[in-house]
Amino acid sequence: MHTPRRAARIIESWFAAHQRGLPWRATYDPYHVWVSEIMAQQTRLDVVVPYFERFIARFPSISTLARADEDDVVAQWSGLGYYRRARMLRQGAIEVVNRFNAVLPADVDSLLTIPGIGRYTAGAIASIAFGKRAPIVDGNVARILARFHGYEDAWAHAEALVAACGSPRALNQGLMELGALVCTPRKPLCGECPLRPSCIAFGTDRIDELPAKKNAGPARDLRVTLYLIRDRSGRILMRRERGPLMNALFHLPHGDTSLLTGEPLTVRRPKAIGTFRHTITTRKIRFELFAAECRAIADYEWIDPRDLATIPHPSYVAKALRLAGNQIAAI
Repeated sequence: MHTPRRAARIIESWFAAHQRGLPWRATYDPYHVWVSEIMAQQTRLDVVVPYFERFIARFPSISTLARADEDDVVAQWSGLGYYRRARMLRQGAIEVVNRFNAVLPADVDSLLTIPGIGRYTAGAIASIAFGKRAPIVDGNVARILARFHGYEDAWAHAEALVAACGSPRALNQGLMELGALVCTPRKPLCGECPLRPSCIAFGTDRIDELPAKKNAGPARDLRVTLYLIRDRSGRILMRRERGPLMNALFHLPHGDTSLLTGEPLTVRRPKAIGTFRHTITTRKIRFELFAAECRAIADYEWIDPRDLATIPHPSYVAKALRLAGNQIAAI
């Protein structure tokens, strides 16, 4: 079995040779690291990259993010999902400006006082941006350490590794990269893993058993009717809604309140366009899209589709518009 020092050096060397070229790794600017870590929560890094680049272009510093309107921030986040992350990131930026003179602190204890930063994110920022010996445990790291040691006590193992490592930045990123690229949840590439010679799960044929599967609960299958209603200039009818999911975003009129809130719009002469599927957390939604006219538009707004980039909206809206294509003439 490798000692923590030996295991840490192996991971650091592997990372040096196999790391992906990601934009926040160019300079390890603390603000960039912070944004990337929040975006990467529950989202694959290959998906994050274009959103990160657009977000940083729009809000190049903590100060500009703190001054930004919340709707503008959420609009730049549209498509990433889990929109509370965007709101908390902006609130955190406001706190950093007010309490830390717009400079992100380097120590874990101070980072933990910032809205939206928990134990993992604080450790990631401290170690990756500032080189501090702070452990991190996300899903990838927990999986590697459970398989490597043959039992689950991830934080204790992570603390031992970072205490013995040469570079906390390389170690923690190496753990995350190994989990994303090699030690994957299903069909891990054990033949490519530098830790395989001492991996307990590999040696005892328990790869599929570790870590223990958590019951996320059954997925809900939903059917939601959407209406694409246009005026003569091509604008589409939308409404900002309040609800348990995608709160305060602009939605298309719909005919199902199990997902969204508010009263469904009364429509006329609906014409079927097609269907598409969309997943939100444990909800698997089958959207049925119709072109329609309406009798009343109280609480709704006419939105130019070209302005959607500046308006907070869920990603299903873009899917609906792509499905519609050029089929719908202005009414």
